[in-house]
Amino acid sequence: MDVAAEAMDVPAEEEEEEFGITLPMGPGETLGRHTKNCYMTANRCLRLIHRAMRENRWERAAEFLISYLQMLVTRNTAIYREAPEIIWRLGTEILLNHPKSTSEDVNAFHEAMKNIGVNNYLMMSLEQVYHLLCIGNNAEARRVLSESESWVFGRHSIKQSMMQKLIRAHGAVLNYRSWVDRGAAAAQNEDFSTQCSAVQAMGTYHRLAASAFQEMLQFPGVWDPFVLNYVHLLESSGEKEKAEQVLTDYAYDTRNPVNPNAHVYLYEFMLRNGAPTDKLMKELRSEEDQKLALHVLFDLLDFSGWKQNARSWRCLAMLLKKCLLRGHTSWMFEAWNSRKSWWPSYHFTKFDAKKDLRKRTRLAMNKAFVGGILKGPGMSCRDV
Repeated sequence: MDVAAEAMDVPAEEEEEEFGITLPMGPGETLGRHTKNCYMTANRCLRLIHRAMRENRWERAAEFLISYLQMLVTRNTAIYREAPEIIWRLGTEILLNHPKSTSEDVNAFHEAMKNIGVNNYLMMSLEQVYHLLCIGNNAEARRVLSESESWVFGRHSIKQSMMQKLIRAHGAVLNYRSWVDRGAAAAQNEDFSTQCSAVQAMGTYHRLAASAFQEMLQFPGVWDPFVLNYVHLLESSGEKEKAEQVLTDYAYDTRNPVNPNAHVYLYEFMLRNGAPTDKLMKELRSEEDQKLALHVLFDLLDFSGWKQNARSWRCLAMLLKKCLLRGHTSWMFEAWNSRKSWWPSYHFTKFDAKKDLRKRTRLAMNKAFVGGILKGPGMSCRDV
């Protein structure tokens, strides 16, 4: 019988009711009963694991992963070198989806795998920190970050340097979250001494987070989630000019990769803080990503305050024309599909069309052009 078929035909052991599972972490552990009956090659075992994961059979995937641990005791240097990272990635995914897995299982697995796969220690630590932040275990995340910041192994490489930057950036996020938590606690507690203590702690976390975010932004890169946290930190503390400068530098620093999101963040900040229309339109026109600019214009015209803004309609008409000429009609309808049920009665009514034709002919023409493209040549104004 084929080994794979035989492995798949072995009946699963009866499941226990208690929660919490353990995956073996090293070559000294006892292998699963599949490997007692036969030897599985690495590729065959991986295929079985992948198949079980595709079918959401997480208990079976865990059993096959135990079999794969035999790769750690092989004398094949290449397999031994690759096995820890493979086991870490597969094991993490299995534990995150296993019906009886707990957050403690995931954390324990990360801790054990870091001792085996030292070449990926920092990457594993980052994955562990992200998981801990997602479940709200800030104290454990802080401990892992503290250990990772001082960790050194072998020769200092470019990859290791980048991982250390990300470690420090996540440390800034952790201090930012502590600042948010202390602020919420101060607002909810009426005891004066407790409020004073919380405010004092907020100041400490604010300085630590701001300093780490500033250091992070000295290095070119795409730092979107970190920048948003930094801007919220500054904006909530009344440092709006500094927040705008951070976003401006992030959007226009030529050392950074092209990042349309950076312009969106700056635009949304200006809109949120009541920037003049000319300044908003200038930022919108400077956006290199036409698809993103198109979505921003649609978002603008969703608001009643922009319904009669001639420049917005003119810019939208120009962008739609470019989309047609360049074959990007999918961009248009991606933005239009969620609006086609209410935009016609919101923007394209007979009453508005007659009023615009009498007083603002150019606006009426641009709106008619936009409506004609979106609704088709047979479009008629709603009789509202």
